[in-house]
Amino acid sequence: MAAKRVATSSINWAKLGDRLIPEHASELARLKGQNTTFSAAVAQLPADLPKFDFAALKKAMPTHSALIDSLQKQYEAVKIPYGEIPVEHNKEIESWLSFNKERVDLHDMKVADGIEEAKKVEAKWSSAPPVEHFDRQHFSEYFPAHFYDLRYQARVPDPCNIGLNESGEIEKRFADYKVLRRADKVDDH
Repeated sequence: MAAKRVATSSINWAKLGDRLIPEHASELARLKGQNTTFSAAVAQLPADLPKFDFAALKKAMPTHSALIDSLQKQYEAVKIPYGEIPVEHNKEIESWLSFNKERVDLHDMKVADGIEEAKKVEAKWSSAPPVEHFDRQHFSEYFPAHFYDLRYQARVPDPCNIGLNESGEIEKRFADYKVLRRADKVDDH
């Protein structure tokens, strides 16, 4: 029977269940059920391919002996490599593992950056006065995107919120801005 083959590569469901989050428990139970059904179907099959009497088949159909010889060669050449993974599949698995490892590393870096940013925000708000004591001078300090104070911040007034302060183009463009003088205006006083 094929049970000997399947038993050597059974899945450790307890270890797999420990690695998954609780939200995936139903999917794991469904996968376990499908695996049990498949394992039961495979266990009923013989371990080797069935043997055919090709000589008796040639005697029964002598006109098709060339076709039966070809079929016999193909049938005897069939080899089912149980437990062996083809090299191209291994390469694909290795490339997927390296890609997934890079994704996990990127996620870990994003989480670390998020933790640092959260610590900065927490430090900023822990030093803030209570909300009842807020006045207009605190608005520009704690809500700079909505309340800005041009006395302390190098910003261009943007009352229509069109994004003048998102890049440094506006400062470059008007760095040497001078009031244009009219020719008919005499500056003699």
